[in-house]
Amino acid sequence: HLLLGLACNESTAGLYLDLSCNQLGSQGAHVLESCIHGVRVLQSLDISDNNLDAELSPVLTAIGKNPSIKSLHMSRSFTGMKVKHIGSVMEALVALVQKDDFPLTELVLSENKLRNDIHNFINALGSNQSLQMLDITGNLMGDIGARLLAKALQINNKLRTISMDRNNITLQGYSDIVYALENNYSMRNIPFPVFDMAPCLKNHPEKTDSVMRRMQELLQRNGNGLKRSNGQGFRLQHGFLLSSTHQLIDKLVSETQETMSLRQNSNDTGVQRLLDDAENSKQLLPKLQEAVRCEMHPIEVKLGRVANDLSHVIQAYLEETMETMLRTGVDQCPKSLGNQNVINELRKNCLERLNVSEEFLTSCIVNSAGSEIMNKISEVEQALAGVIADRATDEVVEALTRYRRGLGIADSPHLTYDDLNTPDVLRSRSN
Repeated sequence: HLLLGLACNESTAGLYLDLSCNQLGSQGAHVLESCIHGVRVLQSLDISDNNLDAELSPVLTAIGKNPSIKSLHMSRSFTGMKVKHIGSVMEALVALVQKDDFPLTELVLSENKLRNDIHNFINALGSNQSLQMLDITGNLMGDIGARLLAKALQINNKLRTISMDRNNITLQGYSDIVYALENNYSMRNIPFPVFDMAPCLKNHPEKTDSVMRRMQELLQRNGNGLKRSNGQGFRLQHGFLLSSTHQLIDKLVSETQETMSLRQNSNDTGVQRLLDDAENSKQLLPKLQEAVRCEMHPIEVKLGRVANDLSHVIQAYLEETMETMLRTGVDQCPKSLGNQNVINELRKNCLERLNVSEEFLTSCIVNSAGSEIMNKISEVEQALAGVIADRATDEVVEALTRYRRGLGIADSPHLTYDDLNTPDVLRSRSN
């Protein structure tokens, strides 16, 4: 009845619904599955510790149909769950965080002791573009999980906070995470893993201190918005993408070469050009990334100029403000302040306090705001590169498949990019 009432409520928004520790069981799961997608007033939902068992999987699917939910708490949701059901529930959770139309920003999976079952979820974080806070405390994922998380952090540029204590992660696992943070400029907060680090501090105090200190330095760097090093805009994504597609291309290329040999048309320039494109398409994504890299990014240069221009504007404004205040002071207290010597002294004292350093403005605009802007630019660049590389790969696969089926290859002119952007009328005149 509560859920049905909330589903009909059109005036409330941003609701936090805590259903934790109610032992809802399978019957409650069916109610959630049938109603939760329609409760659009929900912003945060807590279904922790409810003994939902296998029924948690369809509940997660239903939650994924409600884009208003931004925060989901699932602590101790796998406690007592039959082992045979954990896999399907985790698959549903992975599908949930990979949905483009479900922008979940906060997920709590603490104290579930998932061990190896959480690995696929950790691996899926690399492609997630909405989660900002993740709590995976108490899942015993070990160093393998830490290594997968490190790989994900080299790609993911949305996560801001991760809690990961009580995961049986050794110093090696945290070293992998620190290595990943070297090229991650979005992570802001990783609470100190007291339980995991206790044995490390006992056995290797100096090395543990070094690793943890470096982690805090990198997190502080990100929090301060310090400028990224050149060439780090794309998060090494090409190393984790398209491997299966590339294998398909290699297979099609091999079959095409065999077909050419059987047909004795190895001199077919159209097919040869297609084979060249097939090979080049596998390296297109990193090539696209390299093509836009430059020593001085024009946007960063512009931000620097904005900081300089703003410094002059602020100085002029403060000087005008000072004169206005002095004039008002004289108008209000002419006997006390209406003296040229007093005004001169006041003006001198005020001028000493007018300074807003250009370094401060540079820190605010170029480093803090600029870092966020450049991260967003990098996301767009990454998306553009992905679209172009995917289309090239699709075209190559389609053409090779057609050739293998004996449908031939479409005869298209070999045009440069400038030719493609020249109007047909002008192109015909030049011919």
